[in-house]
Amino acid sequence: MKPFEIRAPRSDELRRLAQLKIDWAGLDPRPGKGAEWAYADELSAWMDRMGDRMLCRVAVMGDVLVGMGWLVVFERVPDFGDRRRKTGDLQSVYVTPGKRGHGIGLALVEALCAEADRRGVARLTVHASTPAIELYEAAGFRTGATLLDRSNPEPPEG
Repeated sequence: MKPFEIRAPRSDELRRLAQLKIDWAGLDPRPGKGAEWAYADELSAWMDRMGDRMLCRVAVMGDVLVGMGWLVVFERVPDFGDRRRKTGDLQSVYVTPGKRGHGIGLALVEALCAEADRRGVARLTVHASTPAIELYEAAGFRTGATLLDRSNPEPPEG
C-alpha cells in the first residue's frame, strides 16, 4: 500500500489547498492569514465557476495535504471530422519539499492524465520548470517542435 493517496480535495480542505497554491508560487513575503483566507474563497469560487472544465487532485498522507495538481480542459475550434476537440493543460503541480522524491508528483500527473484520457482529451500540455521536465517525460510527455508560446509583454495589473 502506498504511503499516500491521490484524490479530489474535500470542501473542508480548500484553505489548505490555497496554502499549497501559495507555496507553489513561492511568495516572499508570504501573505497574512486574512489574505490567505480571502484567496481561498476566490479559489473556491473559481473552482465552482469552472465546473467540469477543471479538475484538481491532491496527494494526502494521513490527513495532511502534501501535493496538488490541476487540469484545465477547454474545447478547441471544431474540425470537420472532430467537432468536439478538447485540449487540456496541466497546471500548478506541486509537492511539498519534504515529500518530494517518493513518486507523489508522478502519481498526481498520472491521475490527471488518466482523467483526461477518460474525458476524451486528445492533447495535454504543460509548462514545466526545468527540474520538472524529467517528471513529465516519465508520464509520457514529449517536447514538441511546433508548440510555441507567447507571453504578454505588458501583463494586466492586479
